[in-house]
Formats: sequence, structure tokens, C-alpha cells
Amino acid sequence: MNFIQHPSYSEQTHDIALILSKLTIENMNKLMGRLDLQCISFERLQTSGRINLIFNLKALSKNSSYIEFILKISNPHRYWTENRIKNEVYTMQYLIEHTTIPIPKIIDYSTDCKSNILSCEYILMEKIYGETLESVIENISDQNLVRTAIEMTDYVKQLRQIKLPQANRIGSFSSKEMFLGGSLEDGPTLGPFITVKYYIIEHLRWAIKRIQTDEQLFQIGEYLILSLQKIIDCAQTDSNLSKSEIKLHVTHTDLNSSNILVDEITGKILAILDWERCAMTFKNDDIEFVSHWFENNQREKCFQLLIQQQQNYLDLVNDACNMHKIKLYLDVMYSAMYATFYSCTWFDCEQAVTEHIKRFLQETEDAIIVFNKNILDENKLYDDSRC
Repeated sequence: MNFIQHPSYSEQTHDIALILSKLTIENMNKLMGRLDLQCISFERLQTSGRINLIFNLKALSKNSSYIEFILKISNPHRYWTENRIKNEVYTMQYLIEHTTIPIPKIIDYSTDCKSNILSCEYILMEKIYGETLESVIENISDQNLVRTAIEMTDYVKQLRQIKLPQANRIGSFSSKEMFLGGSLEDGPTLGPFITVKYYIIEHLRWAIKRIQTDEQLFQIGEYLILSLQKIIDCAQTDSNLSKSEIKLHVTHTDLNSSNILVDEITGKILAILDWERCAMTFKNDDIEFVSHWFENNQREKCFQLLIQQQQNYLDLVNDACNMHKIKLYLDVMYSAMYATFYSCTWFDCEQAVTEHIKRFLQETEDAIIVFNKNILDENKLYDDSRC
């Protein structure tokens, strides 16, 4: 594991401000000029996503027709340099060629901050006209929403049927040939990993290292280090984390309602967005996409009953990985990772960062208690029975 010193909140804020200062109409015109277009205006879009900066660009062609584009500026966090843009671009290009999943066409992209016009990593893509499912889900009838879900089921199946080199490893895509690199999540870029065991162990080791090397984290999170190390020790000998029957598959990993563009009337999916965290993984995020669509728990329960009557969906659910014991490790791992990793785009001020850290340290402690009760205590009883 290569441990890179985590940037401070002020460093991250400075990096974002520097990028924003370079996003001028003059530079946008230079970008559009390469396409023989003139940029008329651009505006930052307020989305529910908080990782990247998203802009709508309006341009004028030589024949005086208007064209709109979406410009995605990658978060400049040093752990994600080049990785997120490459993963998203290579994934989108591959899926456009090999599947029927609706994805915006990429017009231009760059990972070279030193030489490109905008001095940042970006993707320029076509604009797909539609509404996010998040914004219109309350207006779509259950009947049409079932059609949306069945359509999504087909796209998830297409992802799970993809066969790629290194398909027996966990990670994100680092080349046009779709070879695997580090796993890209809302945390450090680590891996790729041979097994689930090393995926969990390396992220827990990283969280411990962050606590040990960050003064603020050490002051409020030192007490968790020993417990996290015990979980690492447990993972080292847990056969459940190395089983060959754990299936790995291409997964979007973030099929929430803000990343799906639909026709408000029919519910037809017009585009699936935000592929930067797409990965070869064991997780069931894409199969469980319905749970990410609703804020109304009652409607979610009713809709789950409707969708479970559809054979296509049931076939997909039957392909899910058994996550029972793995989940206990993941609950600790993710809460520890979120407590020790942050990006300035998630917060309005440093006080919010502190509140975030304390919240997830508490969640880590709670997850450890559950883990100890279900895994460590169970192992102790097993060892005692052998004496």
C-alpha cells in the first residue's frame, strides 16, 4: 500500500478555487474553438452530487445553430489524479461500443492539467435532454416506474455479462483495453485486489494509517486503532473472504436516481450518467438499485412488491452475491474510511469536516460492536468447542 499524505481542507479548497478561476468565457471559447464552435455562455449546475463540478455550455456553430454540452470538471483530490477521468472515459467508450446502455457521447477529455486549456481534468460530453429520475420520480406512475426498473434490469444484466481481462480481480479500469487499476470509491485509490480479503484489509490499514498520521484524527480516533487491527487479524484467517465462488462483475456502483435521465411522461431511460466509480467488483449495488430511488419508505415498500412480480428482476436478484458475513466487515471498513477521508466539495467549512469525522467514528465504533458480537464471539465459541 502506497500511503500518500492526505491534503488538508485548506489545500483542497485552494485547489478548487484555482480551477474555478480558470473557468472563464475566454477559456471556454478556446475549448469550443477546437470544435469550430463559439461558446456563448456557461453556468454551473447545482446537482445533488458533491464530488465534481458540472457545467452546462451553450455554443454557436458556423451556421448559427445552437448546441449545448455538459462539462464535467474532475475533483482535484490528489488521491484521484487521472484515475477517475480515465476510468469514466474508458468505461463509457467501451459500453457505447459493446452494449445498448444509453450513455452520452464523449466529445473531448483531458487528464493533463499542466497543458490543457482549462488547467484541470475534464470531460466534455453531449447533453442528453431529459429529467433526472430524482427530480420527477414523484410524478411518474408506479406502472411507468416499473417499466423504468425493468429497463434498468436489462442494463444491469448487460454489465454483469461483460467478460474482460483480469476479471478475477477487484478494481477500476485504467486503460483503453479495460485492464484494472486501483479501486475508485469515495476514498483512497487502492488496489487492484486479488480477493475480497485484501480489499477489506488494505482499506482498514489505510484508515489506521490516516488516524496515526493526522493530528486531529489521532486525538479523537486513536481508541479505535486496536479494534480495527483485530478485525484485520480476523480477516487474515477468514475463509469466507477468499472463496472462489464470490463472483466478480462490472458494476456501475452508483445507480441512484440522480444519475438516471428519464422521460418524465413514460419513465423511459434516456441516459445513465456518472461512470467514474464503475468497477469490477463483488458488490450488489446495481442489483439493489431500487433501494436508492426512494425517500418515501412506504412507497419504496409498495414498489418493491410490484417489481418482485417481474421475472426479469427476480432472475437478476438470484444472481446476487451472498454478502451476509462480508457485510459485517464492510460496515466497519466503510465507516472507518469515510471518517478518515474527505473532500472539500462535501463541506461548507472546516467545522462541518469535524462533525463528519465524529459522526463516522461513532458509526465505526457501532459497526465494530456488531462485528465483535457476530464474528469474533462466534469464532471464540468455535475455538472453545475444539478444546
